[in-house]
Amino acid sequence: MAAALWGRVYYNDLFAGTLRQEPSGRCVFTYDPGYLDAKHPSIAFTLPRQEAPHLCEAGLHPFFDNLVAEGWLRNAQARALKIDPNNRFALLLAFGRDCAGAVSVIDPAPIKEPTIDMGDPTATAALASRGSLSGVQPKLLAVQDGTEYRPARPGETSNYIAKLASGSLRDIIENEFLVLHACRSLLPNDSIVNAVIAPLKDIGDKALLVQRFDRLRSGARVHFEEFNQLLGHRSGDDKYDASYEDMASFIVKTPGCVPADAWRLYERVLACLLIGNTDAHLKNFAMLHTADGLRLTPAYDLVAAALYPEYRIFALSVGGAANLTIDRIKPKHLVALARACNLSDEVILQTVQRLDNRRKRVEKALTTEAKKIGVEALGNDILELMERRWNGSFSSIGQFLSRKQSDADNE
Repeated sequence: MAAALWGRVYYNDLFAGTLRQEPSGRCVFTYDPGYLDAKHPSIAFTLPRQEAPHLCEAGLHPFFDNLVAEGWLRNAQARALKIDPNNRFALLLAFGRDCAGAVSVIDPAPIKEPTIDMGDPTATAALASRGSLSGVQPKLLAVQDGTEYRPARPGETSNYIAKLASGSLRDIIENEFLVLHACRSLLPNDSIVNAVIAPLKDIGDKALLVQRFDRLRSGARVHFEEFNQLLGHRSGDDKYDASYEDMASFIVKTPGCVPADAWRLYERVLACLLIGNTDAHLKNFAMLHTADGLRLTPAYDLVAAALYPEYRIFALSVGGAANLTIDRIKPKHLVALARACNLSDEVILQTVQRLDNRRKRVEKALTTEAKKIGVEALGNDILELMERRWNGSFSSIGQFLSRKQSDADNE
């Protein structure tokens, strides 16, 4: 950590500005004049280019706050620095070299290096890369080395995120792997992240190796922001304090976004509801920064979380209803979300019909992949979950829309 808590902020390899924490706890981000003069892009939607400093009175700005590690990795980083896990500025300074997207935060004059060797091979490997990852599941940055996968080394650009088994969530690695395959069949025209299950060298345990969409083969970084950042929410439980309609409204109202992404978001949320991805919160949806504006990233973090008793409630509100359990999702909620996406009744029906037409394809993909990795029972559980959701929420959407139209005609 630096004696004065401040860091140099980079966009790719370009020095973009400085981030400073004042004694009061207020944080200040200031763009570098040279960065502004060169007309480089804003580093975040909520931090537009300007000469005046961006002030945040209570800790890190939401954009930076969401770059700080969460869960197991955050605690390991705090132990390595011998600091309070809530000292988020210090964590970002020490481990902000390889964050999600194209922004990094570098400590210009560290006075104390973290203790990397924690006596635990997994924690040691996670800390060595000096990267930062969100999410409570144990994970670390990784690279593909020939036909093998290994933890990223210091200063090395990672192109994979290795997700490790969680003792409290049975078969979580296999669960996400199967759901990714199911969603490729369910959403064939959408982009879904690639992933494999493989041993992680020097760690020994198998991992789900998820290919990073924010890293190119050349090592170049691709910038994106999670909706938690785009909507100005802090890390932590704020990711649950919203609705799916909030994301739809952002796409519909933000200049540079395209209507097709509102429909794509709707189809993804339907897929999440159908497959039991109840923990689909604001950090699990994101948008790429492109020359033409913001565009949805590939879909990621797709898990049939409803198979675990503690995840029976949907992460976000839908159709104006909060804390809905999976069995209480009704056609009215799905139609209300479609309205926020500016979708007509005809488009709603077409979207649902396409999902119905693909269900057999999903069943085949799930059955095949579950057999390959030896978890046939898990595959059957996911298919049963989908069948119940279809009969409980999706199959009667046409009837619901017809009744609504009939009621409108009779007024």
